[in-house]
Amino acid sequence: MEKVGFTTGCLFKSSIPFNERINWYNFFGADAIELSFATPDELLSYELTPDIKKGLESFDCITVHAPWKQMRYDSDTTTTKVLEKLKVLDEQIPISGMVVHPDTIYVHKRLENSKLPFLLENMDKRKKRGIQPEEFEKWNKDYGFGYVLDLQHVYEHDPSMSLTNEFLDVMGDRLAHMHVSGENSEYIHVPVYLADNKQAIEKVLKLDFKVPKILEGILTGHIDLVAKNELELVRSYDSCQNNRSSDKVMRI
Repeated sequence: MEKVGFTTGCLFKSSIPFNERINWYNFFGADAIELSFATPDELLSYELTPDIKKGLESFDCITVHAPWKQMRYDSDTTTTKVLEKLKVLDEQIPISGMVVHPDTIYVHKRLENSKLPFLLENMDKRKKRGIQPEEFEKWNKDYGFGYVLDLQHVYEHDPSMSLTNEFLDVMGDRLAHMHVSGENSEYIHVPVYLADNKQAIEKVLKLDFKVPKILEGILTGHIDLVAKNELELVRSYDSCQNNRSSDKVMRI
């Protein structure tokens, strides 16, 4: 069974402190987690305590979302500090990947030379870079980055979800995990089972790709029930008969 869990950002509207979210997700049976740091300050001020490390041991897949707000990965001192902090985290816990938004990268070699497990994510329609499969094809040739496929971001560019095929052809075996959510009239990232575009997102989930799924839908209302239902929905597709034996076979 593939690993499924939430990003810490799902609870940003709740009163649950960042570190307590780790045990909260574990309580609901998530076996994957993404530690999300929106800004450089959030990352640089974060400290892993022995209790937090112990809580993270319950997860089989740990990812980190590197800063994307107030951040430009360049040759500046902020980038140096962020990379140093990410290295410290990578030494302290078993991180399988570090997500970074392509539109924030201005010196790709700085990230590649760090030897950290950076993963480039396809972007939403508000961005100007990282939105076309052709861009990822070029990065394939120039760098050794892995990738994250965000299903909601695909939907924003193509409600039929056929664009997924092109991304998967380009990402191939560099695809490390998926970001899973949908949208409604209020938010662009909501749990799939509550989303207005649920059927479109399910088209990809039904293909049962053998990579971890990080759930990004914002948890509001009766958050216990919402988290439980979302986990159950996404995990239900793990039993699909299809499997990702070839990037060319599976199609939307």
